[in-house]
Amino acid sequence: MITEESFKQFDTMGMRDLMRSFPDHWNEISISTKDFNFTIDTSRIKNVCLAGMGGSAIGADIARAYASKTAPYPVNVIRHYDIPAYIGPETLFIACSYSGNTEETLSALNQALQTGAQIIGITSGGEVSELAEKHGFDCIHIPGGLPPRAALAYSFVPLFRILQFLEIIDEGEEALEETQQFLAGNVSVYDNLKGNQAIDLAHLIKDSLPVIYSDHQLLEAVNIRWRGQLEENSKILVYGNMFPEMNHNEIIGWEHMDHLRDMVSVIFLTDRDDNERVKFRMEVFRELVKDDAKNMTILETEGDSKLCRIFSLVQLVDWISLYLAMLNEEDPTKIEYIDTMKSRLSQFN
Repeated sequence: MITEESFKQFDTMGMRDLMRSFPDHWNEISISTKDFNFTIDTSRIKNVCLAGMGGSAIGADIARAYASKTAPYPVNVIRHYDIPAYIGPETLFIACSYSGNTEETLSALNQALQTGAQIIGITSGGEVSELAEKHGFDCIHIPGGLPPRAALAYSFVPLFRILQFLEIIDEGEEALEETQQFLAGNVSVYDNLKGNQAIDLAHLIKDSLPVIYSDHQLLEAVNIRWRGQLEENSKILVYGNMFPEMNHNEIIGWEHMDHLRDMVSVIFLTDRDDNERVKFRMEVFRELVKDDAKNMTILETEGDSKLCRIFSLVQLVDWISLYLAMLNEEDPTKIEYIDTMKSRLSQFN
């Protein structure tokens, strides 16, 4: 059972308060970035490349998925030290690093600077901010001091502003406002320890391997967010894949599931605009494997705008991961293995 005492004992660094503040972060950054003066020459742009890692990159993933059906040129995300060969003067390169010191992003940014690409930084400071001042590229400064995964509003809304400036999305201020109001209205619902959907789902998937499925279009980034939040906050392994691709390979793996039958919880993330044939594929798949999983859950986005629908499922998994952390008696903020990895990498020459 999850109680207030659970949070006093395990949520020692205040992740619950950060989730409560998500709508406030959204409102704050929406206001502060509304009139940002971009100096980018849009006539040069033939592709957009967003670079980031972990919690700093999920906003980029969402932006890419959000613009996938409206952008007239490629919008890609890289999570690596090295940049693709196509990066050049016709590229808008967006460096997304919450701390400003993410080593992979800095490596990619320094390479992009050598190609003549136009640059925008999104950061709370660090070396990205210093490079922006040195080289004179646009930089949107966001509040620091949070775990990057809890700063998603600060990381994403500036990207929304960039997409607005580029005129490659079909939603505007009304979508930002609807999303903020939706998120704010749900805080009291998800924060109610007497019972809510997030608590129920945390209990449902406890002691299992969650497998997250979605269409490859709008909800691909949400699928990634679900995996990341459950892994970082709840300290569990999570797997995920996309339709229709998994129907061409992974589906066969379900033919031999006897040894895992009581260990896998399947969650389908769905949206009203999913491809109709993908919807049918999901139905057929569920019928084929209904007896091979511990449980199956179908979740649908909520809201009118694409933006609100995306973030309806983002907010839900944030709270699921928090409650599952309490059930697992884990501090949702601590990331000891990541900290150890960074410490070891600092010794690498």
